[in-house]
Amino acid sequence: MRTFVVAVALVLGSALTGQQPAVRPANTAPAPAAAPSTKPQPVVQFDPSTGWPVGVDDGPQPGAVAARSPARKVDAGAVATTGSGVVVVSPLPTGAAPAGVQTEPASPALASGTQLGSPLLDVFQPLIGPGEWRRLGGLAVSWRATVHGPSGEVVGVREFLHVADPAYPDRDRIEHQDGRVYVRCGQQVFAERGAMPMPAATEEAARELALFGMQLRMPWAFADANAYAVTGKQTVERGGEKLRKIAIEQRPPHGADLLGPESQPRPRDTFEIYHETGTGRLREFVHRFAATEQTRRVLLEDWRDADGVQLPHRRVYLDDAERPTTVLEIVKVERRRVADREFRQP
Repeated sequence: MRTFVVAVALVLGSALTGQQPAVRPANTAPAPAAAPSTKPQPVVQFDPSTGWPVGVDDGPQPGAVAARSPARKVDAGAVATTGSGVVVVSPLPTGAAPAGVQTEPASPALASGTQLGSPLLDVFQPLIGPGEWRRLGGLAVSWRATVHGPSGEVVGVREFLHVADPAYPDRDRIEHQDGRVYVRCGQQVFAERGAMPMPAATEEAARELALFGMQLRMPWAFADANAYAVTGKQTVERGGEKLRKIAIEQRPPHGADLLGPESQPRPRDTFEIYHETGTGRLREFVHRFAATEQTRRVLLEDWRDADGVQLPHRRVYLDDAERPTTVLEIVKVERRRVADREFRQP
């Protein structure tokens, strides 16, 4: 029988041409400019009753109209009507749209965070606001993780304490019953057991802290439009009912200040949340962390008030066959004061 540690790692994924401008050789004289042509440019004329060209000539002849010819249709351009009633069409400038043709406007960027028009506002409505979440002061959450086998049998159970500072997106501390302690403060991650550093466990600690840090802060974490961008929204059918889907992507560092695509794009964390269209209540959460590149689907169940905070106390991970693989349960949650030293190196 595989051990619980291996099962959790497998189920949760261990937490989760631009063109160059032409360059002229040095010391090379520029090519002489071509002499302007004295020959008049041909003018395409159209019969207003049929829309067909009536001929092509070297230039307009006073008092005469070119004879009709079976010339092909040409794209419309700048239109003018002569005194003889003939429509004269000049060629369009490069990149211009034909007259009377409506071009598809570029899709506007979706509002993110708490910006006006953001689809996330419907999600925050039944919960406390992002500002209230940041002012909670601190949370201590006792988690129970139950891993199930392919037939639904229980493979293992683990309980641990998670201390988080809601005022920050990345201040977390996880204390396991076997003495392991994982902490993070920003980009700094530390792991120890029995007051002895465990540098080999730093990567595992980073994944676990990122996973449970997001599980606890979701959806309030997405209120930061500088850190996360809404990339799509649509109504979908899940389990026989219609839910509203919101796709979210983590921005790159200083992403809000970037103009245009990244020169060297890196993998980013992506998320999807599904909520009821009428109430805004969250029903599903899908996460794909760049560190693991594994997509995980989670059902959010058993919403309860925990000291003034609405949280789903049961989160069920499903495999591709929609069988439960891991169930995360909040056994206890309480608000408490937290100090900076709790998230520093033990």
